[in-house]
Amino acid sequence: MTRFTFGRQARRLLVTVLLLVLSPLALSATWSVIAVDTRTGQVIIASATCVAQGRFSEGLLSKGLMDIQAIIVPGVGVAAAQAGVDRTRENQQLIYAELKKGTPPDRIIEMLSEDPRFDGRQFGIVDMQGRCAGHSGSGNGSASLAVADSIPAAGIYFSVQGNILASDDVVHLAVEAFKAVGGTMADRVMAAMEAADAEGGDRRCTCESEPIPDAPCDGKTSHVAYLLVANADDPEGESFNDGEWELFIDVTDENIRPDENANPVITLRMRYDRWKAGDSGHRGCLATGCLTPGLPVERPLLQASSPKGVPSSW
Repeated sequence: MTRFTFGRQARRLLVTVLLLVLSPLALSATWSVIAVDTRTGQVIIASATCVAQGRFSEGLLSKGLMDIQAIIVPGVGVAAAQAGVDRTRENQQLIYAELKKGTPPDRIIEMLSEDPRFDGRQFGIVDMQGRCAGHSGSGNGSASLAVADSIPAAGIYFSVQGNILASDDVVHLAVEAFKAVGGTMADRVMAAMEAADAEGGDRRCTCESEPIPDAPCDGKTSHVAYLLVANADDPEGESFNDGEWELFIDVTDENIRPDENANPVITLRMRYDRWKAGDSGHRGCLATGCLTPGLPVERPLLQASSPKGVPSSW
């Protein structure tokens, strides 16, 4: 009897584990901006999502949004993998390897289409040759799209992609803001993030959505947001996004301070402006990991442990 009971419990545990590995997780509802400067080799990615920070380690075996989403090759290209993201990271590794080979982004998308869960995934890829490609699977629901554009006179090429958004205008207005704002490429990316946020961003998030940081809240449309800038000569790490980058600002529901804002995009702007003003050592900032200029991005506390070849979703 004891052996039978243990066996049944073990089988139940095995079924639960398999469901976690194989079933899509509700980490869709994300928008991102990726950009390259063909004159300098700089690449930038920024993103926000209505997924609480705690969900990344619990369900995605990840340290955070950037860790599982961003593919960064300084001087070569940048990409975002979101919606039904591959928790095994095989898709991300493929994009990284092919960018380094010089494979055209549209060809990389073709290679990714062999994934049986391709219809639930979303990608944006831009390289230093000004080539852009995107994919928004039919399984990503309404207001799911990727739009690429450029500012040829400045040598800048970029793409904005999002899913489960308040409307298609979230992406379109982000594209317009990127092109309308002057300054550095990072200034343009930050403006695009703000435009998407102002238009409603992720439609699932509000100031009443838990977890609720102990801070004022204005028009919250996400739980976490980040901005990463990599210069052409920034050292790469061991994976597709763990190098020593020029700038990495990470805002989460767990590190927002009372003097900031519960809307991560607003706090992202606050921290970005402090960094631009030369105050990257603002009290409490480095301690919470919100600013890490010139410092390596650590690998996730939990590495992906899904069986090889078994895609997972977020």
